[in-house]
Amino acid sequence: MPIGALIRDMRKAKQWTQVALAGRLGESAGRPDGSPSADMVKRWEREKVIPGPFWLSHLAKVFAIRLAQLEAEARLSDVKRRSFLALGTLVAAHGTLAGELVSSVAMRDPGPLMAVQTTHGTDIVIASWTDKASTMNLRRWMNEGEAPILRVNAAGILAKQPGQDQAFEVARVLEHDEEVRTLYITAVTSRVCALDWTTAGRVVRTPSAYAQQAHFLASRFSAEALNPRDAGARWCSFVMLRELSPLIGWSQA
Repeated sequence: MPIGALIRDMRKAKQWTQVALAGRLGESAGRPDGSPSADMVKRWEREKVIPGPFWLSHLAKVFAIRLAQLEAEARLSDVKRRSFLALGTLVAAHGTLAGELVSSVAMRDPGPLMAVQTTHGTDIVIASWTDKASTMNLRRWMNEGEAPILRVNAAGILAKQPGQDQAFEVARVLEHDEEVRTLYITAVTSRVCALDWTTAGRVVRTPSAYAQQAHFLASRFSAEALNPRDAGARWCSFVMLRELSPLIGWSQA
């Protein structure tokens, strides 16, 4: 998600104006004179300016979210603002690991994909490098892999392949494989809503416990449901929107 949209959505979830957010940031930074200005907040939200490390740390503090999530979104937004390809940045950040994983997939070695759930950025890079033979290996692991981690990693890569040729197959697996579905939805929730893994898991398991945040969560999933690069994230977002829709009225109470 673009850093500007994330700041805007988090601010609105708190029911703060741009002036109010600027004031809280000034207090957090020990600058009661109001720095940064409301105009600067407006420029951040429109991505005319990308907040630097200093203000990112205070944004994370006042919003009570992970700094790492804001930093990741800021890096990608900065690349977009400068009109570079996002993939180029992802390759720089994830290229070494992705290259190793691509080699293991090509050699039909599922071991590395069974170690840990891969990140969104790593998946995008791997997906851009896979050939037809590797795609066949990933499809087999997604459907028949012994470990849930292997199945969800294979699904995550296939979901992000250019052209979205595997979208239907990924959706089918997500619908029928509960372990893969839980891992994938939790990862999407963590990334899109800027939540740590434990909290994201709770949101997925018991969304009714987060009725007060339903509008914010729904706004994040609504945007992700249109993500053209990740069939799995689109599917998961629609599932979460279905679960959250009955709660929208509660959050207004």
